Amino acid sequence: MPGQTSLHDIGMNVIHAIGNEGFDSLSFALDKLDPEFRRLLVEGAYAGLIARPKLALKHRELITVAALATIGNAESALKYHASGMLNTGWTPQELLETVLHTLTYAGLPIALAGVRVVTQVLAERGIELEYDGRLAADDAAQPDVPLAQLLRRNDELHALLPPELREVFVNVVYGTALNRAALAPKHRQLATLAIAMARENQAAAVRLHLRTCLQLGWTRSELTEVLIQMTGYIGWPLILPVTKMALEIFEAFERQQPTSDQPPQSSATRVGQSMHDAARSLFAMPKGVADLAPALVRYVEDLGFVATEPEANEPRKARRLSDIACLTCLARSADAPVLSAHISEALALGATRQQIVDAILSALPHAGVLAAQYGLAVAVGVFEKLNERELAESVDR
Repeated sequence: MPGQTSLHDIGMNVIHAIGNEGFDSLSFALDKLDPEFRRLLVEGAYAGLIARPKLALKHRELITVAALATIGNAESALKYHASGMLNTGWTPQELLETVLHTLTYAGLPIALAGVRVVTQVLAERGIELEYDGRLAADDAAQPDVPLAQLLRRNDELHALLPPELREVFVNVVYGTALNRAALAPKHRQLATLAIAMARENQAAAVRLHLRTCLQLGWTRSELTEVLIQMTGYIGWPLILPVTKMALEIFEAFERQQPTSDQPPQSSATRVGQSMHDAARSLFAMPKGVADLAPALVRYVEDLGFVATEPEANEPRKARRLSDIACLTCLARSADAPVLSAHISEALALGATRQQIVDAILSALPHAGVLAAQYGLAVAVGVFEKLNERELAESVDR
């Protein structure tokens, strides 16, 4: 019809708002492969999903970055949308905090990879990476009902945790990590929902964070838009089972009558020294990993955990070999630098190359041949660098 904006123009308008950085080269490649491929991206993903009006583009970029960081295999897309967060009104600190927030839900390798991408994006813009470890002021950044208390009240699995891990959840996952000033509680909760969905098949977590999003003021239509947009990142087969659950949560929330039954108004605090020693070491990392992202080390320390491990010992070598097997099973691109650092650490602790290969191959029955090949490729890279270093040292002597 005359005067009607085409789907292509709608999609391109969204792309221009997010940013053209990196899109032009991608567009050229898609056109060369098949022009329909590019059309589907512009008209399907950007016009059909991201341009939908019931959730602001700024909030769409927040959930996109949270989801892509959690997936761990989409560095170029994460870089594009990290830049898009800045272009749609988020501050550098809010962008950094979004990827740091993946730590407690998706693990160190994911958070580390996200921090590295954000660091690159900011460096390309000439922005110095700043780290803000402040907690939110109770009277300013906290909602009327503190986010941590809402989550504790809603979490159906919390009582099933062992006491020492329950303490971690209360003080960290539902405490300090949610009470940091760098990201407003309402925005942090939306990012958490996206992280839970990107983790796949985490029904209890998705239920928890959908309920809490509603209680913090996100509307049914906005949260439905989150589900719709996530089809583009984790796929329809994983989203469709969530839709029935979401409908039940929305309808139950709408039936509820206002109540004065509020949880105790005690604000979340940093983890004290009383935390169980083993729990405080949950996120301890080898020095080689810690050196990859100083901002992540400070974040872990601000949460109350020990960020680096003590002196070398035999149990540490055993843990490194176990870590190598676990990271091989995951086989995400985000894990490669951490896997490499763990292999180097294991060698420094006295592990043989054969022990490392055996640890990688132990993943084979659980994760398949492609994961084992991924782990062996990373190990070969470490071994080759070590060979070069040993050769150079022998020449010097």
